[in-house]
Amino acid sequence: MRIYELKIKIRLKKDISFKDYINFVSKNVNYIFYNSTILRALHEKRGFKPYVVGSLYPVNKKEKVYKQDAIYTLTLRTIEEAVVGEFYKASKKTTNLDFDIEDFKSRELKLSYIDEIYTITPAVLTITDQNGKIRYWTIEDDPLLLQKRIVDNLEKKYIEFFKKSVKAPSDMVGFFKVVNQKPLVFNYKGGKIFANRFQIGFNSDEVSQRLARLSFGVGILEKNPLGFGMVVRARDD
Repeated sequence: MRIYELKIKIRLKKDISFKDYINFVSKNVNYIFYNSTILRALHEKRGFKPYVVGSLYPVNKKEKVYKQDAIYTLTLRTIEEAVVGEFYKASKKTTNLDFDIEDFKSRELKLSYIDEIYTITPAVLTITDQNGKIRYWTIEDDPLLLQKRIVDNLEKKYIEFFKKSVKAPSDMVGFFKVVNQKPLVFNYKGGKIFANRFQIGFNSDEVSQRLARLSFGVGILEKNPLGFGMVVRARDD
């Protein structure tokens, strides 16, 4: 499994609230994707996507606003090398973006043993309550359900991307912590998305490590192309 990362240095054309970065990221990334036949087909295909998009970095944690004319970094990761090249070419001919592109840097991530990861962008899980209503998982809900869904999600992504069966051990997640005290709320298409930050420790067996590596390339849980569920090593944050 190979994981590729593209860091795009951008200069904003307008202020963006932290709560609106999902709308901002999805809108502009979609514009770029639609300027590539390959990326457009990938975006429109049903099922999991072989990439994850991050948020803008850095963010002023006090003001929680990305400033016009300031420089930020937007990160995209993928398990398909062609995505990086296509994104680079498509962005060069996309003119209706909310930012100017200053620089690109790409690399292949070299991942050895993964002990713990941290969600550098918050992760999203939808659940169905007792009344059949779909809603977002929050810290009042069962943490064991959340851990199970994280593992199940990575298993399903692995099977879809690599066309091989995989079964994680029952103790794949050896450590788990919800970092935030209350959900992080983001605006998206007139509604709200509730997300959370996690720290997750993985077992050392081969399957657990394989799925942990996959999380770097495609993100954990749901809505990864929108800017959710990107991870880093916990000690890097």
